Amino acid sequence: MDFDLKERVRSAVDIVDIIGATLEIHPQGRNFVTRCPWHNDHRPSMTINQERQSWKCWPCDIGGDVFSFVMRRDGVDFPTAMRTLAEVAGIQIEQYTGGKRTDPGSPDDRETLLSAMKLVADDYFHQLDDPKTDDAKLARDYLASRDIDDENRKRFRIGFSPDSWDHAVNLLHRNKFSGEVAHACGAASAKLSGNGYVDMFRGRLMFPIHDLQDRPIALGGRLIPEIAKRLGDKAGGKYINGRETKLFRKSHQLYGLQLARDAIRRDGQVMVMEGYTDVVAARKSGVEPVVAVLGTALTTEHVKILKRFADRVVLVLDGDAAGKKRADEVLELFVGAEVDLRVLTLPENSDPADYIGANGRQQFESLVSSAPDALDHKLTRLTEGIDFKNDTHAVTKSVDTMLGILAKAPAGLRVDQMMLRLADRFNFRVERLEQRRTALRDQARDRARRVRKIAPAEKDVDRQTVQESPAARRPVPQKLPPITGLDLHLFEALFENPELAAGAVEAIDPAWLSSVTAKMLLSAYQDLELRGETLDGDTLLSIIENEPLKNAIVTIQSRVDARGDKVSETAATRYADVLMRYREGDQNRAIAEVGSSMLAENEEQELLEKLFEEAKLRQQSKTKF
Repeated sequence: MDFDLKERVRSAVDIVDIIGATLEIHPQGRNFVTRCPWHNDHRPSMTINQERQSWKCWPCDIGGDVFSFVMRRDGVDFPTAMRTLAEVAGIQIEQYTGGKRTDPGSPDDRETLLSAMKLVADDYFHQLDDPKTDDAKLARDYLASRDIDDENRKRFRIGFSPDSWDHAVNLLHRNKFSGEVAHACGAASAKLSGNGYVDMFRGRLMFPIHDLQDRPIALGGRLIPEIAKRLGDKAGGKYINGRETKLFRKSHQLYGLQLARDAIRRDGQVMVMEGYTDVVAARKSGVEPVVAVLGTALTTEHVKILKRFADRVVLVLDGDAAGKKRADEVLELFVGAEVDLRVLTLPENSDPADYIGANGRQQFESLVSSAPDALDHKLTRLTEGIDFKNDTHAVTKSVDTMLGILAKAPAGLRVDQMMLRLADRFNFRVERLEQRRTALRDQARDRARRVRKIAPAEKDVDRQTVQESPAARRPVPQKLPPITGLDLHLFEALFENPELAAGAVEAIDPAWLSSVTAKMLLSAYQDLELRGETLDGDTLLSIIENEPLKNAIVTIQSRVDARGDKVSETAATRYADVLMRYREGDQNRAIAEVGSSMLAENEEQELLEKLFEEAKLRQQSKTKF
C-alpha cells in the first residue's frame, strides 16, 4: 500500500462529514455522537472523535478510522473504500498498488526526514544566541524591535540561519545525513549548476513550522533588514516559505496550531493571520487562539482541519490592497465548508502585529467579535460606490457574481438563508434570484459535460468494475479477543507516551503477550519501525487495514483519553513495571521447566544460564527507570 497516498486521502476528509452524510450526528463535549446503524440503538452510543478522526460503538465493540467506517457501511474492501474517499476528496487514484518499505537514512523515509529537520531547527534556535557573530546580534536586535521577548522566542523556537551556503548541509553531513536528505527535508536546495546542495536559508530569522505532535516539519525565514542591505540583490525575497516535501504541504499546515489548539477549543473560535510575526505578537499580547497560513491563501483543507477544533473561523487580513483582494476570495469557502467564517480587514496599511502593538488586546478583540461573516463582507466590498437606484447594470452584475458563487454550493438550509439575505440586500424577490441561480448552475454543468466529452470515460467504467467485483460485498470481519491485563497496561503506556515504543519493540517478546490481538498490535508496531514511521496510535490507525485491530486501537486510545491526568504514575514508570512483571513471569515459567524431568542435563544448564542473564537485565531495568 502507498502509505503517503493513504495518508493524503485520510487527511483530506473529515470523519464527521463522512459519517454525518448518512447518519444524524450531534455534538457531545469534545466529540460527536450518533445512533449506531449496526444494532438497535435507542440512544446515541456511537462516539466520533474528530481530533483523532476515529469512531467507536461500545455496545457493538466495533470502531476504527474513516476507512473502516466506509468499509463497514458499504460492505466493501479497503481499496474500494479508498477510492470512495478519494473521490470525495477530489484526489485521483489511477491504481491501488502495494506499498513499499523505506530504508532508514533514505530521503524517502519520513522518520529520517523528521530527525534531520529537528536537527537543523534546533541548531538554528541555538545560533540566535551565538555571542561570537555580529549577524546573530542583528537578528536579536530585530526581534527586540518587533517587541518579541525571550519567552515567546522560546515558545515558537525562533532561530537564526547563518549567512553561509553550507552551514545546514555540513551540519547534517556531520550527523550522517546525506545531501539528498537535506534536500528532501527542506533544509537545502539543489545547486543551480553542477551537483550537490546548498542551504535553503541564509542570514535569516527562522520560524520552524510544527505539526500537531509538535515536531518541526518545515522552516520559514524572514530577511533581517541590516543583513539585506549588505547582501543587496543576492538577499532574495523578504520571506522564504518552506517548499512542499514529504513532511510538509502548505495547504494542510498552519503556523502555531500545535500551540493554539487548546485555546481554540476553549474559545470556540480561531483567528487566522497572514504572517509568523503576527501570530507571535498576538500570543505575546495574550490573544491565544491564533494561527497563520504559510505562503498560501486559506484553503478548504485548512478549514476542514480548523473545524475539528472550533465552529468559528475569523480570517484577519492586513489593511492593504492585497489583504482586501484576499478577502474577496474566501466566500466560496464560507458557502461550502459549513463553518462560521468571518472576515476582519484591519484599518488601512496595518497588520495584526502593528495594530495590537498600537491599540492593545482589548481593542483588537473588539474588532474580531464584530467581524462580519464572509457573505456580508463580500456584499459590502461588491456594492461599494454603487448607486442602487440608477446603476442597474452594476447592480445586476453584482447579483450575478454572488449567485454564481452560490450556484456551486449544494442545496440546503444554509444556501436558502443566504438567498434570503441577497434578496433583502438587493430588493429582489427570492424566487427570481433562485431562478437565476438555477440557470447559472445549469450553465456550469453544461460546460463541465463538454469538457468530459473530450476525454474517455474511463472513470465510470472503472467504478462499475469495482462495484461488481467479488470483493465488493465482503463478509463482516470476525472480532478479535480484547486486550486485557498486563498487555492492556503495556499498550496504554505506549499510547500515552509514544517515545517508549521503540524500546518496547526491542524488549517485548511476543510470547509474553496473552492474546492474539496484543501480538498483532506488537507486530504492527514492528512494521511501523521497519517503515521508518512514527510509533504512535494515530499512525498505527493510518496503516492498519484490519478492522478488528483498528477497533482495539481506538478502544485503548479512548481509555487513555478518558483517564486524562488521573493516573499518578508516569507512562514511563508504568511501562518499566510492566516490563519487569513480564520478565518475572517468563522467569517463573522457565523455573517450572527446569524442575520438570523432561529436561536433559545440558538443557537444564543452558536454561539456568539464561535465567541468570535475565535477572541481570531486570536489575538494569529497575536502575534505568
